[in-house]
Amino acid sequence: MVPRGARRALTAEGFGKFLRWLSENDELAVREYQSIRMKLVRYFTHKGCSDPDALFDKTVDVVVGKIDNCGKFPTPLAFCFGVAKNIWRQDFRERKSATLDENMALPIHPDPQIHEQELKCLEHCMDQLAPGDPDIVARYHQGQGHEKIETRRRLADGFGGVNALRIRMCRIRKDLRVCVAACVDQWAN
Repeated sequence: MVPRGARRALTAEGFGKFLRWLSENDELAVREYQSIRMKLVRYFTHKGCSDPDALFDKTVDVVVGKIDNCGKFPTPLAFCFGVAKNIWRQDFRERKSATLDENMALPIHPDPQIHEQELKCLEHCMDQLAPGDPDIVARYHQGQGHEKIETRRRLADGFGGVNALRIRMCRIRKDLRVCVAACVDQWAN
């Protein structure tokens, strides 16, 4: 028996066993394998896994080890998804959570001169935004608590909904980040 967490190498015999379990017809087995692979990789991707292909491989390793004992499942896909969920849970538990030491909402550079330049660059970049965008940014961030919620709700009504406003703000922030980084790099050189 392979210890928990140890990586087994899938042998040609094991893979053949897996394909035969999917279908006796070689062509159908390969199509079913490709379909399961696509669905499980997509599942791991949606769960935010950094290496969905490796988790798919682990899933197949476990399934191959349990094929003889899996009993009657509605479909091989259902059994593979059940195993994949457990693989994801195990991967999630093993990932170390990173703690943030600084306030990411307001990063302050330790060098006051660079911090001052970042603020100047931000002002410059705010002036470079499309007409109306600086006003959107100011209104989006004004207020506290319920007042802020109401302000954003009114702002969202003008953009066709909350999601449209969020997308617009995301694009504006990206443009500001790119502009500020380029400005600070230009100043540093």
